[in-house]
Amino acid sequence: MRRNVGRKPQTSANLPAFLHITTTSRLLDVLRDDNRAIFRAASAASKAADWLLARHAAAEAGRPEADKRLRRAA
Repeated sequence: MRRNVGRKPQTSANLPAFLHITTTSRLLDVLRDDNRAIFRAASAASKAADWLLARHAAAEAGRPEADKRLRRAA
């Protein structure tokens, strides 16, 4: 007699932990292959944050010309 008929598998309860482990292991694999990857990712994240903050400031100020400058810079 099988006890798990109609029940979700045990791993579904631990899905967030499983995803965390797989993401972390992928990150470690990338870092082993390329030790500068973390710096490139940090640089890209910083540029993205600066772009978003500038766009937000332009939208709050209601300046459409600032939006045009942002499009050219991107």
